[in-house]
Amino acid sequence: MHRAASFASVLPFLFSASLAAAGEPPAPESPAPAAPATPAADTGSAPAPAAAPEPGSAAEAGAAAPVADVPAGREHELSTLLPRLTLEDELLWLDAGGTRFFAFRRTPQRGKPRGAILVVPAPGRFIDETPLIRSLRSLPPAGGYSTLALQPPLTDPDAPPAAGTPAALCARLGAALTALAAEGAPMIAVAAEAASVQAVLDCNAGAPPPGVQAFAALGGWQGSFDKLGVPSIEFVPLRDPVAVAAADRRAARPVAEGAPPRRRVDIDGADRNFSGAEVEVAKRLRGWLERLPPPAQSADAR
Repeated sequence: MHRAASFASVLPFLFSASLAAAGEPPAPESPAPAAPATPAADTGSAPAPAAAPEPGSAAEAGAAAPVADVPAGREHELSTLLPRLTLEDELLWLDAGGTRFFAFRRTPQRGKPRGAILVVPAPGRFIDETPLIRSLRSLPPAGGYSTLALQPPLTDPDAPPAAGTPAALCARLGAALTALAAEGAPMIAVAAEAASVQAVLDCNAGAPPPGVQAFAALGGWQGSFDKLGVPSIEFVPLRDPVAVAAADRRAARPVAEGAPPRRRVDIDGADRNFSGAEVEVAKRLRGWLERLPPPAQSADAR
């Protein structure tokens, strides 16, 4: 627990250093090794295991990822620090189309999970950058839910948006869902933040990704739930007029007969980051999931 606390305390320094170094080559004392001569070489900073696990498998938890497989820029810098700043059973390396990315997972201390939540931070944000994401991934395990927060593709702040960013997020989403499904959770929900809500839906033409039985939207985003064939909940920060206006437009759209239940939760006094209301959002999301009928019953009802 002491290491986890130190992780949160160094985040401001970590991001200030990352932003200052964007676009510059690493300093001589940087722990990141040079890229290997061939793509097949695995030159991770930690010794390789005796038997290499399948990409994205749970056996990769805590293993150091080959820096050469991690995208350049902020993710490259963070990849050299994560093994020393996170708990060994929390850091998980996954593979998305030949590119490795990191995710943070937590599981209930006792018994099998009653469900799993895939947390998708807003585009361009580090997993633990905001208290909201930290609360979403740390509170549900106490109620029996495992959580997996994936790292969205990071780009340098001054760089133009990458043309392949949506496809890269979809590949990471698929890898994360595969990892959760392999753990055997009876129900998988997605909780996406801000613009990542529409990005996740775009990965499957507006429908939920395969294997997802519930969907939560957090904060302001543009789009609709018209093609979302699973129960959904939307958290709206009332101090964000853009988020409120978008939520009002969705609420005004007619709902088809037999559509899955939708719920809107207005968080009074909350800004776009849900500052001061992070714990309330995480607890209300967990409570909503607890009251949902089993996936088989939901399918029968539709």
